[in-house]
Amino acid sequence: MDIRILIDEMVKDMGYRTYPGYPEEYIWVDHGDGSGEVIMLLENEDLEKVREFHSSTVSFPGERFLFLLSDGANKDVLSYCKGHKIIPVTRDETAKLLGKALIDMQLSKKVRRKPVVQQSNENEDFILVYLEEGNNPKYIRPVVSGEVVTNSIGLRSDLIFIPFHFFSFTMKVMEDESLSKKEGTAMVNAVTGKVSRSINGYELLDSWPTTHRELELKWEPLSSIERAKRWVSDSLETEVVEKSETDGFIIYSRSRVKPLEDTIKVTFINTCLYPIYSSSALVMDGFTGEIKSITDYV
Repeated sequence: MDIRILIDEMVKDMGYRTYPGYPEEYIWVDHGDGSGEVIMLLENEDLEKVREFHSSTVSFPGERFLFLLSDGANKDVLSYCKGHKIIPVTRDETAKLLGKALIDMQLSKKVRRKPVVQQSNENEDFILVYLEEGNNPKYIRPVVSGEVVTNSIGLRSDLIFIPFHFFSFTMKVMEDESLSKKEGTAMVNAVTGKVSRSINGYELLDSWPTTHRELELKWEPLSSIERAKRWVSDSLETEVVEKSETDGFIIYSRSRVKPLEDTIKVTFINTCLYPIYSSSALVMDGFTGEIKSITDYV
């Protein structure tokens, strides 16, 4: 049996699930209660691959495991894991873990744990929503029509819907010596993982009747939450310039605005399909009407 298939079965037996995260070569596990883990299978002692694993998952909010499949223990790999909060699992430990799981499944003596159902309360950091059949993302109605796109770009365009995760956020902000509370919304492109300020005033539809394409998501809500939180922190750390006038002078004063990291609270709202019109390398945003490059979206 393939190791990935065995791990997938073991995860299901524990009451959890795996999902198609990005990068695809890693195993992404969702516990169903807002926590999770990501696993890398290392077939040789290639430190560069371990570095890639770290850089690709550094924003992941759950635990990170490195399953070592080769003989021996490379000191450089173990040292790197220790310094970068990656949990190494030796070949012997991996063999015991997977061997026990295989025997338990064979004998059908499985310890089943039900996933914790996320309840709604005001202290949650986010709510995880499964995109199962019957609960599919809704479509954001395009404000721009295909005819407008053709007239603007000069070429025939295809309508593409891209999955986006929407989040709200609240935090406390220090402006010099003054403390205030700010709130807003952000959205994460579930294909690229890019974060931006959320649109508003859009209309949601259950389906879209005309010919179109839909892209599959690579970033799930769980793996997107930390990216949204980091964007909130980075984008709102700015200098504010205030202008005041007296009888003989105009005075400009600068104040530093910095979010307090521990107070940032990000809440998952929903996942929606966002419209763009693509014509070769050019794209017109189906909601704002902006013309951009295709690389801004996919």
